[in-house]
Amino acid sequence: MRLERDNIPLDKEFPFQISEVELTPENSRPGSYHWHSYFEITCVLGGKGNYFVNGQEYTMEEDDIIIFNNVEPHGWKLIGGDMKLLVMIFSPEFVAEKLSIFDTEYLKPFVERGSNFKNRIGREEEVSGEIRSSIREIYHEWQQKKEGYPLMIKANVLRILTMLIRAYQDESKSGEMLREKKNAMKRLEQAFNYIDDHYCEKITLEEVAFSVYMSSNYFSSYFRKVTNISFSDYVTRMRINHARELLRETDKNVTEIAMECGFNNISNFYRLYKKHVGKPPKDEKQKKQ
Repeated sequence: MRLERDNIPLDKEFPFQISEVELTPENSRPGSYHWHSYFEITCVLGGKGNYFVNGQEYTMEEDDIIIFNNVEPHGWKLIGGDMKLLVMIFSPEFVAEKLSIFDTEYLKPFVERGSNFKNRIGREEEVSGEIRSSIREIYHEWQQKKEGYPLMIKANVLRILTMLIRAYQDESKSGEMLREKKNAMKRLEQAFNYIDDHYCEKITLEEVAFSVYMSSNYFSSYFRKVTNISFSDYVTRMRINHARELLRETDKNVTEIAMECGFNNISNFYRLYKKHVGKPPKDEKQKKQ
């Protein structure tokens, strides 16, 4: 699993975006997760795929909705053909002014999770149709940009958040778990950066642990707890993803690419590549040709 932070810039005056996104085998990155500093509500317009978040796997189809907060690493995998999504992202400040205690209530679905909370809101659920309708109205306002469209967009976003509070909020649940997760991600961010810079080299758990001032044993268990994957598997998946990019985009042969991505044993590279991608590296080369 590769874990990355998305840095989509949002306008400071109106920190909101909504767009149609096409997920295809070409831009698919199996085992790759990302997280971001904004909130996300996504509606599936077509296709089918699996989303992975918080140790859960959700199968998503047309009219399903999924939400993520700003500390949840998540990834996806296509099932069959392409997927078409309507993706809405916004910062906490879009909803809640810093001095407004009242407005922060709207963020409860993202920062306080009740026992009945799920990231996936299935098309079969009663609240789903109302949320989809509001998302489509938001998208229409975003495209048309008529007079007062920011007010209409914000009003509909607040309506969606109110529906989520009614459907999934448990007042007895505190935000402590989410705060712990955010601190954990921040603590490991330097480790992720170190791995990004060195994963094609001979990289050891000991040196990465040292980069974040942890003992090897503690770092190993802490890393697995936060990411739900071992350090060695994380590095392997990063190498495989990079190898896949080189197979698609360069004329280098498979052996050259394996060595460049940190694999010193070509048989091991073939085995791991097929395990993670589902096909041998030569198939990627043939597709390029």
